[in-house]
Amino acid sequence: METQLISDAEADISIYEQGLALPFPVRRVFTVHARGATERGRHAHKQCGQVMVCLAGRCDVTVDDGMDRKTVQLMRPQDALYVPAAIWAEQSYRAPETILMVLCDQLYDEADYIRDYDAFRTWRAKCGESGAPA
Repeated sequence: METQLISDAEADISIYEQGLALPFPVRRVFTVHARGATERGRHAHKQCGQVMVCLAGRCDVTVDDGMDRKTVQLMRPQDALYVPAAIWAEQSYRAPETILMVLCDQLYDEADYIRDYDAFRTWRAKCGESGAPA
């Protein structure tokens, strides 16, 4: 996903605007500050879509629709990854002091999470991409 980048000799400004770099109105923002190499995520959301941005360090994000897996490397604030609902995501924090910012289209709801990969694949087969029963 492309963000707008304004650069000069002193600084870079990465811009995330609804309708451009953000495909949804933002309802929640959080950051993960990993002090060292670690693995996080390992879940899917039934309804929540997210945009992930690595503000510092390096984060590899693996996305999985139950059939195909792809890993995207995030290393610059102007790199953003949209992870729609119904996609399994895993984050590998590769550098000390990595900071990942996540912008969500939903508020936190524990019932929205699928934390077991086999349960995700079963749910995905029944519900498809939309999260609604087939």
